[in-house]
Amino acid sequence: MITAQDKILYVASKLGLTSLKDMQASTGAVYDVDTDLAGVLFTNSSRHINPGVTNVTENQFEVNEALLIENITFYVKKESGTVANFQREYGSNRVIVFSLQIGNKTVMKDTPVFAAGSPYTFANSANSKVTFGVTTVDAILPRHQIFMESVGILIPPQVQWQINYTIFDVTTGAPVAPTDDKAIGCYLFGTKVLLNFNTSI
Repeated sequence: MITAQDKILYVASKLGLTSLKDMQASTGAVYDVDTDLAGVLFTNSSRHINPGVTNVTENQFEVNEALLIENITFYVKKESGTVANFQREYGSNRVIVFSLQIGNKTVMKDTPVFAAGSPYTFANSANSKVTFGVTTVDAILPRHQIFMESVGILIPPQVQWQINYTIFDVTTGAPVAPTDDKAIGCYLFGTKVLLNFNTSI
């Protein structure tokens, strides 16, 4: 079985980054919101100096930094600043179709998303009540649906990446334009490699 670390080291070796093996991997995530309503995410993140909108200053990692994407989620960022579930805001007959581009290669193309969550998708679960007939019991339910897991795509150091997306009505096939009050955000979660000062200094 190939682990996340194996994939990261393989790509690093191909890129000639020999110091990557001395680095430390941990959980990491990047997110961005399309405040321009242009259908593109992460490309304009350098203009968003707002942690409520993005946590990256540019759409490429530093020399000894990489992210192995394990989960991808889309969500809605409202003008009020609140974060909402995509299908709750756009309706269950709407779908996001997206492409992930790393460098000059499209690594995921025209991928549909029918169920999406929000940046706190990965926060464990929520207590809830579930009724079976006349009996109500406590249950642990997922806080939101996660549309894509085990992605296994690596964003290497110093390579630009972006996501292009379009919202469609699955009934009519017509594109749906996002609005300021329903701006689309994207959250990439996975194994992130960081500089290990114990072995690098």
